[in-house]
Amino acid sequence: MASGDTLCAVDCRLAFFPASNYPGQGTRNTHPTLLFDDTTSETCYFRLVMPRNYAGGNLIVQVHFSAVSATSGTGGWLIAFERIGDGSQDIDADGFAADQTITAVTVPGTAGNVKICNVTVTAGTATDNIAAGELFRLKVARDVTNDTAVGDLELLGVEIKEA
Repeated sequence: MASGDTLCAVDCRLAFFPASNYPGQGTRNTHPTLLFDDTTSETCYFRLVMPRNYAGGNLIVQVHFSAVSATSGTGGWLIAFERIGDGSQDIDADGFAADQTITAVTVPGTAGNVKICNVTVTAGTATDNIAAGELFRLKVARDVTNDTAVGDLELLGVEIKEA
């Protein structure tokens, strides 16, 4: 596998949700979206398998989003990994590594235009030591403490690449 190649890509329709504080579901011109509030920290999860060609390096998580109405301000995200490998996680409880901050970026000047932002996550503790072939969860939340865009941000999907 070459550095920068996509390991996993997920559409927002594959998300599942906690019992409370989860994003609403929406569409924009038939594009499915998840609607993350600007004042309440809302969370969704994606369950994936790390591809067998993952070499164990750092990961780049890219979030594809747009703003419902904002044309100024910034949008930021928090992500975290949870390894569900063979005997490594009791699924009766959460076991996420620490949140990684996708630094807030300026939203496009036109509402509905897509912005792609990312964070590099260091292999090891920050990725919860996920190995090739293992099941894992990715937690995604809007960073309402550090972003400034007013109104919902629309999550379209997430891509994970090996750095």
